[in-house]
Amino acid sequence: MSRSNIHYEEKRDELARQVFDIFMKNGYENTTLSLIVKELKISKGALYHYFTTKEQCADAAVVLCSKECYRKVACQIDDNMPAEVNFKSLILSCSALFQDNEKSMENINTSSNTIFHQKLMAALVKSLAPLYAKVITQGIHEKIFEAECPLETAQMILTLTNFYFDEDIFGWGPEEMPVKLKAFEGFLTNALKTKPGFFSFFNNFE
Repeated sequence: MSRSNIHYEEKRDELARQVFDIFMKNGYENTTLSLIVKELKISKGALYHYFTTKEQCADAAVVLCSKECYRKVACQIDDNMPAEVNFKSLILSCSALFQDNEKSMENINTSSNTIFHQKLMAALVKSLAPLYAKVITQGIHEKIFEAECPLETAQMILTLTNFYFDEDIFGWGPEEMPVKLKAFEGFLTNALKTKPGFFSFFNNFE
């Protein structure tokens, strides 16, 4: 890649990162291209060099976020460790990541950010699912998991954890979470056809 292309990508990512914060601050529905230009303190022509619509801004922002999440989670997989250890590491690191995201994206569940939230959830599932599929496939080879479609199984697991455990969307109370975690443990046990108690570490989740 040429130096000019590298500079273009770096600048585009920098703008996308700032646009993400603008959506968090003002809400996707309340944000216009004019507002983005104003918040970024650049000309409309400068923005159009990278993005020509609000949708392009949003898509770039969520893709960048999902890539950064991927990098944070991917380092938890150790090819020298068994699938059992890697899967637990994935679950724990994703849980910590999503909790951190909730703190830094406290406005993500507002009505004005519904579309943006959906885009982000879809991007995270698509980005992280291959990591889960890799470990599921490792577990199949080690004969501790069974799954005909590792990638699709991974996508379902991530969709469930991303959506079902969102307390802001469903209004779950803290007292409801233990039984939901227990149900999720059962879901994983059945989905991956593994031995009962394999995912008992969920009992340590708050």
